[in-house]
Amino acid sequence: MKKRIKDSIITILLTVILITVFPITVFADEFEPRLTAPNGEPYYTYELNAYTKTGYGMPNCVAYAFGRIYEINGKRPLIDRGNAGEWWFINKANEYYEYGDEPKVGSVACWSGHVAVVEKVSDDGAITISESHWGGTYFNTKVYSDMVSHYGQKFYGYIYTYNEPEKEEEIETVKDDAYFENCEKTCFTALEFAQVEDVLMKPSSNTLLESLTI
Repeated sequence: MKKRIKDSIITILLTVILITVFPITVFADEFEPRLTAPNGEPYYTYELNAYTKTGYGMPNCVAYAFGRIYEINGKRPLIDRGNAGEWWFINKANEYYEYGDEPKVGSVACWSGHVAVVEKVSDDGAITISESHWGGTYFNTKVYSDMVSHYGQKFYGYIYTYNEPEKEEEIETVKDDAYFENCEKTCFTALEFAQVEDVLMKPSSNTLLESLTI
């Protein structure tokens, strides 16, 4: 029992020291644009793709968009029916995803007869999309600055099927070495930790440990 208490105290002290000495960084997965054609991934095949299973697989813009959303999010898209011209209205009627006129990576761009996936949005306003075409090109990417002019169709907007994770956040718990100069007896450096452990493991520390209750 005493050994477990000692181990717990040591673990707590080590955790406090590590948090104090080293900054904590939270990493978010970055969006990976698809700039090359799918190559057998299950999201685009009979295995997982709702459109492929019904005989309307790629080349087909909705089959591709369905597969790409599946690939990006790792879960089946909520929109799994209808043709390209219906996606905007199906989503709006069922409130599956938020939508709007601002391009965002991972969103689906919708026209009156076509859908595509936004892969990149540059600072200068250039929008890179990936797409497939019913009865035509299996896969391609294009860069646009004005989505309204795409194929001369009516542009409805973007369905936000992908939520960008928060950016990396670094939490600084120690600003400089002056911190250690001011913390006096309440702080330990990493080099001093071995000495702390030594003290805790000595018989003289038993009085403290015996006073603790579970």
